[in-house]
Amino acid sequence: MCTELHGRNLWNQAALLPTMTSAIYLGELIFAIALAITLLAASTLKSSIALLLFCCGLAAWTLAEYITHRFVLHAIAPVQHAIHHARPQDPVDKIFWQIWLAFAVVYLTAGGAILAGALLAYAWYLSVHYCAHHNPAMLPASLVKHHIDHHRFANRNYGVTTKFWDRVFGTMLPSGPSSIAQSNAQITEP
Repeated sequence: MCTELHGRNLWNQAALLPTMTSAIYLGELIFAIALAITLLAASTLKSSIALLLFCCGLAAWTLAEYITHRFVLHAIAPVQHAIHHARPQDPVDKIFWQIWLAFAVVYLTAGGAILAGALLAYAWYLSVHYCAHHNPAMLPASLVKHHIDHHRFANRNYGVTTKFWDRVFGTMLPSGPSSIAQSNAQITEP
């Protein structure tokens, strides 16, 4: 039985059970994808409209992810998130119920096709975040670097699944030796 993927343990060796972190991420990922498929299959919208709304849901998730990460996790409720920054490879042992509450609100206000897009984007987020900390070889190096740099410079690189909103809002950590030194100077300023 394969117990490793690219050198990272996915299974508890003693009991041959998935680790809590991989079980939670994988379970939530599968549930989000299955729900997205169900919502699209049950949609009564014309397929072109459903596809357009689905894409709107994808884009909306990336913006919601950026806003939540930047303003909620770093400004309003930073304590738990600071622990994640200090120990990013610690196991995740809970499902964030608040996100599922937000998904219910999206469904009730915007409908199933938009929620399906947001759910698929959320599944991508779960994959990227898990892999960035536990199996980085599975992601494009630039995306891993973007997220790992965020852990080093907490007021930069808030996007997990995309760099787009960091570029739009000017929170992207510049690349290159001179720009990193300049960014370090900006980070230490009050």
